[in-house]
Amino acid sequence: MKNLEQMLDLLEQKRLFFLHYEREMEDLPLLPSEEMEACLERGANLIKRIEELDGRLGQLIQQEGPMARSAVNHECDRSQLTPDLGRLYDASMSVKAVANRILRNDELIRQRIAFEREQALDKIKELNSRSDSVAGKYQKYTQTGSRPLPGWQGKEI
Repeated sequence: MKNLEQMLDLLEQKRLFFLHYEREMEDLPLLPSEEMEACLERGANLIKRIEELDGRLGQLIQQEGPMARSAVNHECDRSQLTPDLGRLYDASMSVKAVANRILRNDELIRQRIAFEREQALDKIKELNSRSDSVAGKYQKYTQTGSRPLPGWQGKEI
């Protein structure tokens, strides 16, 4: 295999980026809400780098043929592979192990984001329903069916 070392290097870089992403995201459910956006942006940047590595790795695998693709995707019996393909299989498996751990933490992250969204919606509803807000006054007038006097402009008359 002429691209073996390059593919192994790309897989190792990918594993390291996944480890960095895992460390970044594991604290997200516990972060204060004002720090969540920056954390998610850092995570998105790491995912972008991983996708770039995947693109380069995919090109090299395509050059190597179907056996390399089977080894990287774990679509074959490890014991039936040549030593080079076995190294590729193992390197890819180590990337997959980190990715699986990330997926387990993903549900906590989704729950936290949903909680923050609900909190924000509740605050917006509260602000809009206050009787001293323009929206609150409009809501009060539409519910009672009465109209404000001309020149009202949001002030109590």
